[in-house]
Amino acid sequence: MKRRVVWVSFSPLEKTPAGWTSRMASVRYRLLVPAAALDGEYESKVIHIAAGANRRTLVERFQGAHAVVLGKLFGPFKQDAEQIPALVEALRARGTAVLADYSDDHFIDRVQGGAYRALANVVSGVVTSTAALAALMKDYTAGHVSVITDPVEGAQRPGRVVSRSPCRLLWFGNVQNLDTLKYGLPQLEQVAGAVPYTVTLMTAPGAGAEAMAPHRFRAWSVPALGEALQECDAVVIPSNPYDPLKAVKSPNRFTEAVWAGRFVLAHPLPAYQELADFGWVGEDLGEGLRWLAGNADEALQRIQRGQAAIAERFSPRVVAGAWKEAIRDAMQMQ
Repeated sequence: MKRRVVWVSFSPLEKTPAGWTSRMASVRYRLLVPAAALDGEYESKVIHIAAGANRRTLVERFQGAHAVVLGKLFGPFKQDAEQIPALVEALRARGTAVLADYSDDHFIDRVQGGAYRALANVVSGVVTSTAALAALMKDYTAGHVSVITDPVEGAQRPGRVVSRSPCRLLWFGNVQNLDTLKYGLPQLEQVAGAVPYTVTLMTAPGAGAEAMAPHRFRAWSVPALGEALQECDAVVIPSNPYDPLKAVKSPNRFTEAVWAGRFVLAHPLPAYQELADFGWVGEDLGEGLRWLAGNADEALQRIQRGQAAIAERFSPRVVAGAWKEAIRDAMQMQ
Protein backbone atom coordinates (compact mmCIF):
# COMPACT_ATOMS: atom_id res chain seq x y z
CA MET A 1 0.00 0.00 0.00
CA LYS A 2 1.31 3.42 -0.94
CA ARG A 3 1.89 5.92 1.85
CA ARG A 4 -0.08 9.08 1.20
CA VAL A 5 1.75 12.36 1.83
CA VAL A 6 -0.06 15.71 1.82
CA TRP A 7 2.12 18.77 1.23
CA VAL A 8 0.64 22.03 2.55
CA SER A 9 1.29 25.46 1.08
CA PHE A 10 0.18 28.51 3.05
CA SER A 11 0.73 30.64 -0.06
CA PRO A 12 -1.66 30.45 -3.04
CA LEU A 13 -0.86 28.00 -5.83
CA GLU A 14 -1.18 28.73 -9.54
CA LYS A 15 -2.52 26.17 -12.01
CA THR A 16 -0.62 25.91 -15.32
CA PRO A 17 -0.74 23.43 -18.22
CA ALA A 18 2.36 21.82 -16.70
CA GLY A 19 0.78 21.52 -13.23
CA TRP A 20 0.85 23.55 -10.03
CA THR A 21 3.39 26.33 -9.54
CA SER A 22 3.92 29.32 -7.25
CA ARG A 23 5.60 32.71 -7.37
CA MET A 24 7.20 31.83 -4.03
CA ALA A 25 10.52 30.05 -4.46
CA SER A 26 10.15 28.29 -1.11
CA VAL A 27 6.86 26.74 -2.24
CA ARG A 28 8.38 25.43 -5.46
CA TYR A 29 11.67 24.21 -3.97
CA ARG A 30 10.33 22.90 -0.68
CA LEU A 31 6.92 21.52 -1.70
CA LEU A 32 6.06 21.30 -5.39
CA VAL A 33 9.32 19.92 -6.80
CA PRO A 34 9.92 17.23 -4.14
CA ALA A 35 6.23 16.26 -4.12
CA ALA A 36 6.35 15.69 -7.88
CA ALA A 37 9.59 13.69 -7.60
CA LEU A 38 8.43 11.47 -4.74
CA ASP A 39 7.78 7.98 -6.07
CA GLY A 40 7.87 4.32 -5.16
CA GLU A 41 5.85 3.60 -2.05
CA TYR A 42 4.74 7.23 -1.72
CA GLU A 43 1.84 9.12 -3.23
CA SER A 44 1.83 12.93 -3.05
CA LYS A 45 -0.90 15.54 -2.98
CA VAL A 46 -0.30 19.31 -2.67
CA ILE A 47 -2.97 21.56 -1.15
CA HIS A 48 -3.30 25.22 -0.23
CA ILE A 49 -4.68 26.29 3.14
CA ALA A 50 -6.04 29.82 3.22
CA ALA A 51 -6.22 32.01 6.31
CA GLY A 52 -9.47 31.67 8.20
CA ALA A 53 -10.08 28.03 7.32
CA ASN A 54 -12.25 26.14 9.82
CA ARG A 55 -9.94 23.80 11.72
CA ARG A 56 -12.54 21.09 12.24
CA THR A 57 -13.43 21.00 8.56
CA LEU A 58 -9.77 21.36 7.67
CA VAL A 59 -8.77 18.15 9.43
CA GLU A 60 -11.04 16.21 7.08
CA ARG A 61 -8.97 17.35 4.10
CA PHE A 62 -6.20 15.10 5.42
CA GLN A 63 -8.34 11.98 5.55
CA GLY A 64 -6.20 8.94 4.76
CA ALA A 65 -2.87 10.80 4.96
CA HIS A 66 0.02 8.94 6.53
CA ALA A 67 2.16 12.08 6.69
CA VAL A 68 1.73 15.83 6.26
CA VAL A 69 4.47 18.31 5.33
CA LEU A 70 3.76 21.90 6.38
CA GLY A 71 5.52 24.48 4.24
CA LYS A 72 6.65 27.97 5.15
CA LEU A 73 4.19 30.11 7.11
CA PHE A 74 3.01 33.13 5.12
CA GLY A 75 0.66 36.06 5.61
CA PRO A 76 -1.84 35.84 8.49
CA PHE A 77 -0.46 32.44 9.52
CA LYS A 78 2.76 34.10 10.65
CA GLN A 79 0.77 35.94 13.30
CA ASP A 80 -1.35 32.97 14.42
CA ALA A 81 0.44 31.15 17.21
CA GLU A 82 -2.45 28.77 17.90
CA GLN A 83 -4.36 27.73 14.79
CA ILE A 84 -1.65 25.71 13.02
CA PRO A 85 -0.24 24.00 16.17
CA ALA A 86 -3.82 23.03 17.08
CA LEU A 87 -4.26 21.52 13.62
CA VAL A 88 -1.02 19.57 14.09
CA GLU A 89 -2.17 18.17 17.41
CA ALA A 90 -5.50 17.08 15.87
CA LEU A 91 -3.72 15.32 13.01
CA ARG A 92 -1.23 13.58 15.27
CA ALA A 93 -4.07 12.41 17.50
CA ARG A 94 -5.40 10.60 14.45
CA GLY A 95 -2.04 8.91 13.86
CA THR A 96 -0.79 11.20 11.10
CA ALA A 97 2.88 12.18 11.17
CA VAL A 98 3.44 15.91 10.67
CA LEU A 99 6.66 17.57 9.52
CA ALA A 100 7.33 21.31 9.62
CA ASP A 101 9.72 22.74 7.05
CA TYR A 102 11.85 25.80 7.84
CA SER A 103 13.91 27.80 5.35
CA ASP A 104 14.28 31.09 7.29
CA ASP A 105 15.17 32.18 10.82
CA HIS A 106 12.20 34.09 12.19
CA PHE A 107 12.25 32.56 15.67
CA ILE A 108 12.92 35.79 17.57
CA ASP A 109 10.83 38.01 15.29
CA ARG A 110 8.18 39.87 17.29
CA VAL A 111 5.40 39.06 14.81
CA GLN A 112 6.38 35.68 13.41
CA GLY A 113 8.44 34.17 16.22
CA GLY A 114 5.56 32.83 18.30
CA ALA A 115 4.10 30.74 15.50
CA TYR A 116 7.52 29.48 14.39
CA ARG A 117 8.47 28.35 17.91
CA ALA A 118 5.10 26.82 18.75
CA LEU A 119 5.00 24.78 15.56
CA ALA A 120 8.51 23.37 16.07
CA ASN A 121 7.45 21.86 19.39
CA VAL A 122 4.29 20.01 18.33
CA VAL A 123 5.29 18.31 15.07
CA SER A 124 6.62 14.79 14.60
CA GLY A 125 9.73 16.06 12.83
CA VAL A 126 11.44 19.24 11.65
CA VAL A 127 13.15 19.81 8.30
CA THR A 128 15.51 22.71 7.54
CA SER A 129 17.07 23.84 4.28
CA THR A 130 20.62 24.27 5.64
CA ALA A 131 22.88 22.89 8.35
CA ALA A 132 23.24 26.41 9.78
CA LEU A 133 19.50 26.63 10.31
CA ALA A 134 19.40 23.12 11.80
CA ALA A 135 21.97 24.22 14.38
CA LEU A 136 19.68 27.08 15.41
CA MET A 137 16.75 24.69 15.77
CA LYS A 138 18.40 23.08 18.79
CA ASP A 139 17.25 26.10 20.81
CA TYR A 140 13.63 25.69 19.73
CA THR A 141 12.87 21.98 19.55
CA ALA A 142 13.99 18.78 21.22
CA GLY A 143 12.74 16.76 18.26
CA HIS A 144 14.63 15.26 15.35
CA VAL A 145 15.84 17.73 12.72
CA SER A 146 16.59 16.71 9.13
CA VAL A 147 18.56 18.87 6.69
CA ILE A 148 17.26 18.78 3.11
CA THR A 149 18.59 21.22 0.55
CA ASP A 150 16.62 22.92 -2.23
CA PRO A 151 16.49 21.11 -5.59
CA VAL A 152 17.23 22.80 -8.90
CA GLU A 153 14.42 23.59 -11.33
CA GLY A 154 14.35 23.21 -15.07
CA ALA A 155 16.73 21.63 -17.55
CA GLN A 156 20.51 21.70 -17.41
CA ARG A 157 21.99 24.14 -19.95
CA PRO A 158 25.47 24.20 -21.53
CA GLY A 159 28.05 26.24 -19.68
CA ARG A 160 29.18 29.57 -21.08
CA VAL A 161 31.48 32.33 -19.85
CA VAL A 162 32.04 35.96 -20.82
CA SER A 163 31.96 36.21 -24.61
CA ARG A 164 31.55 39.96 -25.14
CA SER A 165 32.07 43.39 -23.64
CA PRO A 166 30.40 44.68 -21.61
CA CYS A 167 29.89 41.60 -19.45
CA ARG A 168 26.16 41.14 -18.84
CA LEU A 169 25.54 40.49 -15.15
CA LEU A 170 22.23 39.32 -13.68
CA TRP A 171 20.94 39.67 -10.14
CA PHE A 172 17.66 37.95 -9.27
CA GLY A 173 15.86 37.35 -6.01
CA ASN A 174 13.06 38.19 -3.63
CA VAL A 175 12.46 41.88 -2.96
CA GLN A 176 13.51 41.20 0.63
CA ASN A 177 17.03 40.69 -0.73
CA LEU A 178 17.24 44.06 -2.48
CA ASP A 179 19.10 45.44 0.51
CA THR A 180 22.02 43.11 -0.25
CA LEU A 181 22.81 45.03 -3.43
CA LYS A 182 24.44 47.75 -1.35
CA TYR A 183 27.17 45.25 -0.41
CA GLY A 184 27.96 44.24 -3.97
CA LEU A 185 27.21 46.98 -6.50
CA PRO A 186 29.81 49.46 -5.14
CA GLN A 187 32.46 46.72 -5.33
CA LEU A 188 31.63 46.09 -8.98
CA GLU A 189 31.76 49.83 -9.72
CA GLN A 190 35.38 49.91 -8.56
CA VAL A 191 36.46 47.74 -11.50
CA ALA A 192 34.12 49.10 -14.19
CA GLY A 193 37.02 50.79 -15.95
CA ALA A 194 38.97 47.56 -16.27
CA VAL A 195 36.00 45.24 -16.87
CA PRO A 196 33.00 46.97 -18.47
CA TYR A 197 29.69 45.43 -17.44
CA THR A 198 25.94 45.95 -17.22
CA VAL A 199 23.59 44.70 -14.50
CA THR A 200 20.00 43.52 -14.88
CA LEU A 201 17.97 43.42 -11.67
CA MET A 202 15.16 40.84 -11.70
CA THR A 203 12.58 40.81 -8.93
CA ALA A 204 8.93 41.68 -8.29
CA PRO A 205 7.95 45.19 -9.41
CA GLY A 206 7.00 47.93 -7.00
CA ALA A 207 9.78 47.53 -4.44
CA GLY A 208 12.17 50.15 -5.87
CA ALA A 209 14.40 48.10 -8.16
CA GLU A 210 12.98 49.92 -11.19
CA ALA A 211 14.52 53.18 -9.99
CA MET A 212 18.01 51.84 -9.34
CA ALA A 213 19.68 53.57 -12.30
CA PRO A 214 21.67 52.93 -14.36
CA HIS A 215 20.78 49.27 -13.98
CA ARG A 216 18.16 47.58 -16.09
CA PHE A 217 15.04 46.22 -14.38
CA ARG A 218 13.09 43.17 -15.48
CA ALA A 219 10.00 41.80 -13.70
CA TRP A 220 10.49 38.32 -12.28
CA SER A 221 8.59 35.22 -13.35
CA VAL A 222 9.71 31.63 -13.73
CA PRO A 223 9.78 31.81 -17.56
CA ALA A 224 11.42 35.27 -17.52
CA LEU A 225 14.15 34.02 -15.19
CA GLY A 226 14.93 31.17 -17.55
CA GLU A 227 15.28 33.62 -20.42
CA ALA A 228 17.41 36.05 -18.40
CA LEU A 229 19.80 33.30 -17.32
CA GLN A 230 20.38 32.36 -20.95
CA GLU A 231 20.92 35.99 -21.97
CA CYS A 232 23.40 36.92 -19.22
CA ASP A 233 27.12 36.13 -18.96
CA ALA A 234 27.28 35.70 -15.17
CA VAL A 235 25.13 35.93 -12.05
CA VAL A 236 25.99 38.06 -9.01
CA ILE A 237 24.73 37.19 -5.52
CA PRO A 238 25.77 39.85 -3.02
CA SER A 239 24.87 39.46 0.63
CA ASN A 240 26.00 40.21 4.17
CA PRO A 241 27.69 37.08 5.52
CA TYR A 242 27.76 38.63 9.00
CA ASP A 243 23.96 38.93 9.19
CA PRO A 244 22.65 35.82 11.02
CA LEU A 245 19.38 35.98 9.06
CA LYS A 246 21.31 35.78 5.77
CA ALA A 247 23.78 33.18 7.05
CA VAL A 248 21.13 30.44 7.15
CA LYS A 249 20.02 30.94 3.53
CA SER A 250 20.05 27.99 1.15
CA PRO A 251 22.22 27.89 -2.00
CA ASN A 252 19.28 27.77 -4.44
CA ARG A 253 20.21 30.91 -6.41
CA PHE A 254 23.78 29.69 -6.76
CA THR A 255 22.82 26.19 -7.88
CA GLU A 256 20.06 27.48 -10.17
CA ALA A 257 22.52 29.73 -12.01
CA VAL A 258 25.22 27.07 -12.39
CA TRP A 259 22.62 24.51 -13.54
CA ALA A 260 21.63 27.03 -16.22
CA GLY A 261 25.29 27.13 -17.32
CA ARG A 262 26.23 30.50 -15.87
CA PHE A 263 29.17 31.52 -13.71
CA VAL A 264 28.36 32.84 -10.22
CA LEU A 265 30.04 35.63 -8.24
CA ALA A 266 28.88 35.47 -4.62
CA HIS A 267 29.66 36.74 -1.17
CA PRO A 268 30.70 34.03 1.33
CA LEU A 269 27.48 32.84 2.94
CA PRO A 270 28.00 29.37 4.48
CA ALA A 271 25.90 27.63 1.83
CA TYR A 272 27.85 29.36 -0.95
CA GLN A 273 31.24 28.59 0.54
CA GLU A 274 30.46 24.90 0.17
CA LEU A 275 30.11 25.53 -3.59
CA ALA A 276 33.12 27.84 -4.01
CA ASP A 277 34.88 25.41 -6.36
CA PHE A 278 32.04 25.84 -8.84
CA GLY A 279 32.07 29.64 -9.08
CA TRP A 280 33.78 32.56 -7.35
CA VAL A 281 33.06 33.17 -3.66
CA GLY A 282 34.75 35.96 -1.72
CA GLU A 283 34.49 39.26 0.11
CA ASP A 284 34.93 41.52 -2.95
CA LEU A 285 32.73 40.88 -5.99
CA GLY A 286 34.81 43.35 -8.00
CA GLU A 287 37.82 41.12 -7.49
CA GLY A 288 35.68 38.19 -8.60
CA LEU A 289 34.67 39.99 -11.79
CA ARG A 290 38.33 40.71 -12.57
CA TRP A 291 39.13 37.03 -12.06
CA LEU A 292 36.29 35.95 -14.34
CA ALA A 293 37.43 38.28 -17.13
CA GLY A 294 40.92 36.82 -17.07
CA ASN A 295 40.18 33.14 -16.52
CA ALA A 296 37.54 32.09 -19.02
CA ASP A 297 38.77 28.51 -19.43
CA GLU A 298 38.96 27.83 -15.68
CA ALA A 299 35.57 29.49 -15.18
CA LEU A 300 33.98 27.14 -17.71
CA GLN A 301 35.57 24.14 -16.01
CA ARG A 302 34.15 25.28 -12.68
CA ILE A 303 30.67 25.50 -14.19
CA GLN A 304 31.01 22.00 -15.61
CA ARG A 305 32.25 20.58 -12.30
CA GLY A 306 29.40 22.38 -10.58
CA GLN A 307 26.79 20.87 -12.85
CA ALA A 308 28.14 17.39 -12.15
CA ALA A 309 27.97 18.05 -8.40
CA ILE A 310 24.45 19.47 -8.69
CA ALA A 311 23.28 16.36 -10.52
CA GLU A 312 24.58 14.27 -7.61
CA ARG A 313 23.37 16.46 -4.73
CA PHE A 314 20.63 18.85 -5.84
CA SER A 315 18.54 17.05 -8.46
CA PRO A 316 14.80 16.59 -7.72
CA ARG A 317 15.32 12.83 -7.55
CA VAL A 318 18.11 13.08 -4.96
CA VAL A 319 16.24 15.67 -2.87
CA ALA A 320 13.06 13.58 -3.00
CA GLY A 321 15.08 10.67 -1.63
CA ALA A 322 16.07 12.80 1.36
CA TRP A 323 12.42 13.70 1.90
CA LYS A 324 11.48 10.00 1.89
CA GLU A 325 13.95 9.39 4.70
CA ALA A 326 12.67 12.35 6.72
CA ILE A 327 9.07 11.23 6.26
CA ARG A 328 9.93 7.68 7.34
CA ASP A 329 11.67 9.03 10.45
CA ALA A 330 8.67 11.21 11.32
CA MET A 331 6.27 8.29 10.91
CA GLN A 332 8.41 6.21 13.26
CA MET A 333 8.47 9.06 15.79
CA GLN A 334 4.69 9.39 15.51
